[in-house]
Amino acid sequence: MLAGGLERRALRPERPPHLEDRPQDSALSVSDGGENSGSLASLRRRVDEAPDDADARLQLGTALTEAGQPAEALGQLQRSVELDPSLVRGHIRLGNLLRDLSRTGEAVEAYGRALDLRPADPFILSNLGNAWLDLSEAGRAIDCYRQSLEIHKDAPVTFSNLIFAMQYDSGIRREEIASAHREWGGRFGQALGQAESPERLAYDGRRPMRVGFLSADFRYHPVGRMASALWRHLDRDRVKPIVYDNSAADSPAKRRYREQVVQWNDIAALPDDALAERIRADRLDALIDLSGHTSGNRLGVLAQKPAPVQAALFAYPNTTGLAAVDWRITDAQADPPGAEPLYVEQLLRLPSLAWVYGAPDDSTEPGGLPCLGGAPFTFGCLNNPAKISAAAVETWSVILRACPGARLMLLVRDDPAHEGLLLAKFERHSIGAGQLLFVPKGPERGYLEAHNRIDLMLDPFPYNGGVTTGDCLWMGTPILALEGDSYVSRQGMSLLTAVGLPEWIAADREALVAKAVDWCQAPERLAKRSEGLRERLRRSPLMDHAGYAREWTGALERVVTA
Repeated sequence: MLAGGLERRALRPERPPHLEDRPQDSALSVSDGGENSGSLASLRRRVDEAPDDADARLQLGTALTEAGQPAEALGQLQRSVELDPSLVRGHIRLGNLLRDLSRTGEAVEAYGRALDLRPADPFILSNLGNAWLDLSEAGRAIDCYRQSLEIHKDAPVTFSNLIFAMQYDSGIRREEIASAHREWGGRFGQALGQAESPERLAYDGRRPMRVGFLSADFRYHPVGRMASALWRHLDRDRVKPIVYDNSAADSPAKRRYREQVVQWNDIAALPDDALAERIRADRLDALIDLSGHTSGNRLGVLAQKPAPVQAALFAYPNTTGLAAVDWRITDAQADPPGAEPLYVEQLLRLPSLAWVYGAPDDSTEPGGLPCLGGAPFTFGCLNNPAKISAAAVETWSVILRACPGARLMLLVRDDPAHEGLLLAKFERHSIGAGQLLFVPKGPERGYLEAHNRIDLMLDPFPYNGGVTTGDCLWMGTPILALEGDSYVSRQGMSLLTAVGLPEWIAADREALVAKAVDWCQAPERLAKRSEGLRERLRRSPLMDHAGYAREWTGALERVVTA
């Protein structure tokens, strides 16, 4: 049983109810490592000579994983722990690989066996938390991170994962989340080495601003798509974009994006201090972070204040917690007046939207509502499944009980354990498997085509969709959103306001249920309101990339000259 053994390991009880972004993996252990010594050929010879040597198989499995050969690596790691069930490193490495292969339920079990052998290891607990978050178990993930931090407090990555996960939990108030971010900044900001801000270059608008962009996600990813839409429309007489790419991986999209900027720096191999010095040497007017607390971030660089003006944009839906970050670029819908206490940064509100939508590279044309062709009315949510919170499950279950002939399609990990956990959550609200359709996460085209099997999308909460909501509108699928009380839970409202569809916004959960039931009972009216949705999106501020670039540039010029 997936859950039973782990509940005996002092994890607090489950709170019934995330993959644009993943939390960050912790190091293997404070004391373990170095098992990948030698070339693949020499490691294979060692295994051939001593096939029952568990450590040899562990080393080979680790090397194969790092060489991008997961299938063979899996067999070696599994055999390693069969030969020596007490090999903690083997269980950890096996768990990490299984998680990468989306066999997350098995990863949980592997981490659990490692915890049986080493119950107080904070790094195992942190990686177990990551696996639980993959399985839409934010409460269990938070419990793991907190236990890990009780054992090893000096762990900025684990603390980042904690505050990241808190935003998926519908039982945690926005003020508690803001306080946790401030605690992260207070605890680790100075320790990460904040230095005196470099002297500002004289800027009077007669030369281009030197603006740096920092992220690990400048690839075909929501961050890459958004950044590309901005870069293509920047006036080079006003802005010189300089990229700091924290990912060593190459891709066709990344090669395309490189052509849109004047300077592209591959910085993944640089330690924080060296990168901070590199950025200082580039004498920027401003540095824009597009990571926040997501995987691949360089918060340790931002903390050193290598640019005179630093701002956070788009990628992370909350404050960085760092006093060294001066501004958060946002808008008045997502962060209305009064939101200031939730942030360490000052809020730089753009006139229209905080970010723009870049259409996918490859998609089909929108289809009509499938229910009008005779299919049962189908609600859907194709977001990162970690966003399926307890409150969302409860509310969506009320909708399904009121519409007993309807179904709900959910994007899931290709993992029976994940499907089983989600089904159990809905069954607690009297919704059976007959009203649920699980669609495994796969290639983008299949994900986009799935929109044509859905009549009405339901935006998850409290962690709303962002680019996924843009994808939904692009595919012509109507969507209902709940108006929340912070940026993370106001994205749906903000985007629907931008495209002129306020009737698809609900003020509270009761109104959301009423609207969903009403539209389900009037599909012809819903189809009429959804006509031309892609063209409406194209004409909206969400896809006015040139207008956004002008607004963004003007706002940045004001703070650079302030």
